Amino acid sequence: RGAAYLGWRLPTLNELYRPFRVGADATAANPLLSPERLKGVDAGVEFVPLPGVRLNGTLFYNRLNNAIANVTLAHGPGTFPGVGFVSAAGVYRMRDNLDSVRAQGAEIEASVNLGKWNAGISYAYVDAKVRASGTALTLDGLRPAQTPKHQASGYLAWRDGERTVGVVVRYVSAQAEDDQNSRTLDNALTLDATLAWPILRNLDFVARAENVTNTRVEAGINSSGVIERATPRSFWAGFRYALR
Repeated sequence: RGAAYLGWRLPTLNELYRPFRVGADATAANPLLSPERLKGVDAGVEFVPLPGVRLNGTLFYNRLNNAIANVTLAHGPGTFPGVGFVSAAGVYRMRDNLDSVRAQGAEIEASVNLGKWNAGISYAYVDAKVRASGTALTLDGLRPAQTPKHQASGYLAWRDGERTVGVVVRYVSAQAEDDQNSRTLDNALTLDATLAWPILRNLDFVARAENVTNTRVEAGINSSGVIERATPRSFWAGFRYALR
């Protein structure tokens, strides 16, 4: 299979007119932003070597012209257009159009269905680079912020009628947190689990656990070193009523 495609995206009202702050860092809006425009191609194969066994592979290439990014322009202290004063602990950024972001890579998947058991794995590799000039020239050749190079997942599930039990393992590699690739978000390996079990004719007990091992998943780091965490260990339980 194969595909070629074009796309575009208008800047949002937030990107055009709403400045914001995260800790000591301040980012200005930019009413002169141009729309993003995407060109891409991909090609893939699907193979079924045995009943219940499926393999998939895909190669892709994307080029996003006029990609909108938060571009670092200066470090505090100082007073800057659109945001006002920024302390010595912060940086001043403005939303701006990069020349382009080029992303190419591959995705592979494998799944097995054996009666009541299902299992699968997937992996994605993304080689992404920024092309920039003008006020964003310092970003030329860097990776886009918060774009991991490697992502992988695997699942195992058992199902017997309405009774289901499943676990999912996910991995995300380390990634640059900011546009200048000066701060790094650590990699993370997490485990999730789900359960659905009938207790009456039309009533099921359902439960879900996220990040069972309570792995620290880093979502952001500001210029003063404060780390924002994503979902910690979390549990949900309840009942589901369904007409069957």
